[in-house]
Amino acid sequence: MAAKPLRVGVVGTGFGRYHMEGFSQVPGVEILAICDLNKAEAQQFASQYGAKYVFTSAKRMFAMDELDAVSIAVPNALHAPMTLDALNQGKHVLIEKPMTITPADAQKMADAAKKAGKLLMVEQALRFRPEAQLVKAYADRGEFGDMYYARSTWYRRKGWPHLHMPPDGTLGRGVWFLQKRLAGFGALGDIGVHLLDLAWYLMGTPKPVSVSGQLFRQVAVPELKAKGLPAEVEEMAAGLIKFQGGKAIMVEVSWDTYTQPAMECFLMGNRGGASVFPARVFRGSDIDETVDIETHYNGLPIETAFSHFIDCIRDRRKKCIAPADQNVTLIRMLDALARSAKSGKEVRL
Repeated sequence: MAAKPLRVGVVGTGFGRYHMEGFSQVPGVEILAICDLNKAEAQQFASQYGAKYVFTSAKRMFAMDELDAVSIAVPNALHAPMTLDALNQGKHVLIEKPMTITPADAQKMADAAKKAGKLLMVEQALRFRPEAQLVKAYADRGEFGDMYYARSTWYRRKGWPHLHMPPDGTLGRGVWFLQKRLAGFGALGDIGVHLLDLAWYLMGTPKPVSVSGQLFRQVAVPELKAKGLPAEVEEMAAGLIKFQGGKAIMVEVSWDTYTQPAMECFLMGNRGGASVFPARVFRGSDIDETVDIETHYNGLPIETAFSHFIDCIRDRRKKCIAPADQNVTLIRMLDALARSAKSGKEVRL
C-alpha cells in the first residue's frame, strides 16, 4: 500500500515559488495550500501546482488539520512569528534563510520546535549544492586532516535587491530588503548568511568564540536616495570569526562593489584543502586534483533541501543537514558581526 501523501503549504509567492517547484519534484508530496497577500498571484501558483486552497492569512492556513508541514518564504522579520504560529498548530516547518533577525527569536523558534516535537529546518541552500556535499564527504572522511581556516566570498556588481532587480521578478523584488526593521541585515543576512554558513558547515560547525567585523555602504547610497528608496542596510560585510581550537573563517560579501564578481569558498586543513566553486581538492602534492561531480560522487545521494526536509519528517531518526540549533548559532554569529561593526570592537560569544 502506498504511503499517505505528505501535505505541504507554502507561504510567499516571491522566492516561495522555488519552494513550490522543489516540493513538486518530491514523490509522495502534495502541495495543498498556497498563501500570499497577493491573492491573484497565489491563485496563479495554486493552479500551476494543483493546490486546493488559497489563503491571504498564514494563521488561517496553519490552522488546517489536513496540513502536515509548511514552507515559509516571507520578509525576515516575519520568520519568527510565523514559525511559532505554525509550530503551535502542530506543523513541521521549513523556513527560508536567514532563520530570523535576532538570536533571541532564533532560540525561541528552536525551543518551540523541540516542545512541539516537530522538525524545524532552515533552507540553507548551499549546504545542498552537489559541490558542497562532495567536499563535505571528503572532509568527513578526514582527507583534509584538521581543518583550521576557511575564506568565503560573494561579490556582486549592481546586485542590490529591489534597486537592481525587477519588481515583477523572482529575486529581491521587495522594498523590504532595504528596510532594517523588516530585513534585519543587508548583504550580511541575504548572501553572507549563505557563505559564512557554507564554510562553517564544511569545517564541521566548530564553536564560535569571537567575531570582528565591519559593514559598508559606500557605492549605492546616492542611487538609492535619488530613487527615493531606503538606505538603511549595508551593501558589504566583512568579518573574521574565531572558533575553539584556534580555527577561523574570513567572510566577505557585497551586493555592489567595483571588483570582479565572484563566489568562492576555500578550506584549508593540515593534510589537504578544497575549493567549492568549482569543487576541487588539494591533497599531499603540488598537483591540483579537479573533482568531477558526475564521476567522483562516490555514490552519495544528491538531495535537495526540499526532499531532505520531507525525508526527515518521514524518518525522524534521519540526521537533518540544516537543523534549527545550528542556525541559532549562525544567527548569533551574524548578530555579533553587526554589533562588532557598530562598536568597533571584537565581540565575544
